[in-house]
Amino acid sequence: MRETTHAVDPSPAAGTTGGGSRVFTDRWIGVLLAIGSAIALVASFQLSLDKIRLLENPDYTPACNFSILMSCKSVINSEQGAAFGFPNPFIGLVGYGIVIAIGVAAASGVRLPRWYWVGTLLGLTFASGFVHWLAFQSIFSIQVLCPWCMVVWATTIPMFWYTLLHVLAKLTAARWVRTLQQWHLVPVVVWFLAVAGVILWAFWDFYWADFFANL
Repeated sequence: MRETTHAVDPSPAAGTTGGGSRVFTDRWIGVLLAIGSAIALVASFQLSLDKIRLLENPDYTPACNFSILMSCKSVINSEQGAAFGFPNPFIGLVGYGIVIAIGVAAASGVRLPRWYWVGTLLGLTFASGFVHWLAFQSIFSIQVLCPWCMVVWATTIPMFWYTLLHVLAKLTAARWVRTLQQWHLVPVVVWFLAVAGVILWAFWDFYWADFFANL
C-alpha cells in the first residue's frame, strides 16, 4: 500500500523558490526565524525582568547601564517604553515566542501553508515598524541607547526582510523577486550601516566627539 504525506518536508530542496536558491527554502527561513526570535526573546525577557525589578525598587540599576549613552533604565522608564499602556517587552515575549514555534516547525520540515507565512510576515511587519519607531524615539527623543533594545532591532529586521522575500517568492515568480533574492544581503548591510551612521551623527556632539578625542 502506498502512503502519501504532506505534513513533513522530506527534502532539503523542498520549498525552494525563484532561482533555486537554497537560502530561501522553508527550512532555511525556519532556522533563521528560530535563531533570530530566540535571541530577541532573551532580550525581551531580560528587559521584562528589569522592568519588574524597577517597579519593585526604583533605585535598581540594570546590568545594561554602561554609561550616559548606554542605559536600559532610561528607556524602560520612559513613556515610550509602554507604548500600549504596558511594558513593550511583554509584546516581545508573546510575539517572538510565536515566531520561534513557527521557525522550529519550518526548520523541522513541516510544510506550512501559504497563509501561515503571510501571517508571519504581517506579524514581523508590525514588529519591524514598531522597532523603527522605538529606535527613532530612543535616538532623537529619549537620547539614550538601550543595549537589549538594540539586540531586538538587530534581529527583527533580518527576520522581516527574509520572510518578506520568502513570501514574495511564494506569491509570484516575477523577475524582480529573483533579483531581490540574488542581492538579499545588500539591504540588510545598508540598514545596519544606516542605523550606525544615524547613531554616530545624532550623538556626535553629545558623546562621540569627546570619545574619539580621548583616544
